[in-house]
Amino acid sequence: MKDRLIKILIHYGYNANRLADEIGVQRSGISHIISGRNLPSFDFITKILTRFPDIDPDWLVLGKGPMLRKEHNSNLAEKETPGLIMENPKPAQVTNVTQIDQIVIFYTDSTYKAYFPPETK
Repeated sequence: MKDRLIKILIHYGYNANRLADEIGVQRSGISHIISGRNLPSFDFITKILTRFPDIDPDWLVLGKGPMLRKEHNSNLAEKETPGLIMENPKPAQVTNVTQIDQIVIFYTDSTYKAYFPPETK
């Protein structure tokens, strides 16, 4: 569960304190879960799922399936690709290149390290 909580933090760009504030739990509670000292309570899991309805409950509780609900993934795909069927398609021209924001490595001892690219001007 702690690995999944870390993935939620990374996905939403939160730190432990912000997550605690967002879901209304003590900051130390997040820290204890991440360190492996405590397991999350049912109330904690409910608060996560209420605040982040796109998180798949099976993934959060059981670690099975994708992190985001299928409905969310399909809705996102529909929003990002409107008018996908074209009668006379033209070669695509790249106009907006997505850059790497961060790379996160998860270690077997349940720690992780985030790497950020250097600032460019």
